[in-house]
Amino acid sequence: MRKIRIAFAALFIIPILILSLVYAFLPALFLRLFRLKEAENRHLRRCGHFIGNSIMFFLGITVHVDGRDNLPDGTNICYMANHQSLLDIVAFVGPANLWAAILAKAEVKRIPIINLWCYALDCIFIDRKSPHDAIKAILRGVEQLKQGKSMLVFPEGTRSKSGRIGELKSGSLKLATRSKTVIVPITIKGMRAGFEHLKGFGRVHAYFSIGKPIPTATLSSEEIASLHEVVYGAIAKRFDELPGQV
Repeated sequence: MRKIRIAFAALFIIPILILSLVYAFLPALFLRLFRLKEAENRHLRRCGHFIGNSIMFFLGITVHVDGRDNLPDGTNICYMANHQSLLDIVAFVGPANLWAAILAKAEVKRIPIINLWCYALDCIFIDRKSPHDAIKAILRGVEQLKQGKSMLVFPEGTRSKSGRIGELKSGSLKLATRSKTVIVPITIKGMRAGFEHLKGFGRVHAYFSIGKPIPTATLSSEEIASLHEVVYGAIAKRFDELPGQV
């Protein structure tokens, strides 16, 4: 059943992705030639939002988004989310209609079209086998945040195979503390049921909850040392409150 449902969805999703070379990247290139960077970003964001919503629609997933009123003013936000599924980023740019650079594994650069969307998001590629490369990626992320851009970080470092929330790596929090950026915790639940654990043909309900912002600019050294517990606590508390399967 899972393979049939994903194959059916792929009949629509793959053409949408391929055609994005025409309806997304050609106009973006035209806008870039005229140095209309903000218009280019708005256009790519609209197209990314459309693609994300389309993927969820054809996979039969309804994503319930709450907490948008928690989003702070400004463009440089460090979003920190638990990582359940390959669809987490799709939900971020699609139903949640958010836009940010992402720490992505280097292997993604070899996937046609997907790699173009990573570049559109200003993703920072990281070789997870190289600790030195990880440090350089964090430093590049700090610079992006200081320049006023936003970033999406999965502090667990990898997807949780159990669906539960894994341990948050404190090193990822340096992106926010070194750039003195506001952290916005995001809780994702039920997304694995829409892809990795997909069963049958029924509609899947998943949840994407935006938490209250956590400023880092005025934190003391003691507060920074325990910040990972604060972020983990905010995500885990909301995870237990949300309905649905893990």
